[in-house]
Amino acid sequence: MNTYHLQLLEQSLTEVLKRYCELCDFSPERDYLSGSTVLSETEVLIRQYLRLFQILGFLESGAEYYREGQVFEYQQEEDRAGNAGGCVYEIANAYRKVSCKGMSDQFFLPVVLHKVRTAEFSIILGVVNESPDRQALSVVVHTTVYPPPAASVGNNRYIYLLKLLREFDPEKHGTLKAYVGRQGLSYRHIQKDSSIFFGSSFYQHYLKLKMIRVVEDVLLSTLTYKEIAYKNGFSGYNQLYTLFHKSYSFPLHDIPRIVRDA
Repeated sequence: MNTYHLQLLEQSLTEVLKRYCELCDFSPERDYLSGSTVLSETEVLIRQYLRLFQILGFLESGAEYYREGQVFEYQQEEDRAGNAGGCVYEIANAYRKVSCKGMSDQFFLPVVLHKVRTAEFSIILGVVNESPDRQALSVVVHTTVYPPPAASVGNNRYIYLLKLLREFDPEKHGTLKAYVGRQGLSYRHIQKDSSIFFGSSFYQHYLKLKMIRVVEDVLLSTLTYKEIAYKNGFSGYNQLYTLFHKSYSFPLHDIPRIVRDA
């Protein structure tokens, strides 16, 4: 794991929690969703992503990165009095700042914090649910912990790889080798830098990023596997199946489907 992989994990967790909160907020069940339900479902999301990142080689296989999940419920007055401690107060306070600025009319909102200590790095993921009368808060907090990432491999030096990831589209550009050749770039040099920065070839990493998006759709949509495959740029379900089941042993049917009717 390097800094890039940890940033990618944090970004991915933030995006999936945001989507989950949007589904909760627009669900007919919104007013009846308990903190324990949100805690249980968001733990499933987080654990699926941690497992995926381990299988993809972004995190160490066999390590336990999930530490704990808890639900805290209290009144706004208690929060202002400082009775809520630590990260719970920080998450609730971050939510309030967004709400006060009129940036969100949501009752469910994700908040992500990170804490750096000498021996570990924590990504703390919160989901705040404010009551319809906006008097009480339910704060779901998950703590995930990692060893300090390896020293930076020079992110600025490899920024062109991230740009290439955003721009490259096999359907439009053909093979990677042909595409980079037209850009005046060295295919061999790109593969060398990709191995250092991503820990794999450029195209392998490109597919891994697509897998992250697929997992989000499996978890939080009612799309069929075939529809998910086409949505994420695969030629069909067979290509998706081969990647998940044969290349990485991450069976699609093992991913739980958490969805809310909106």
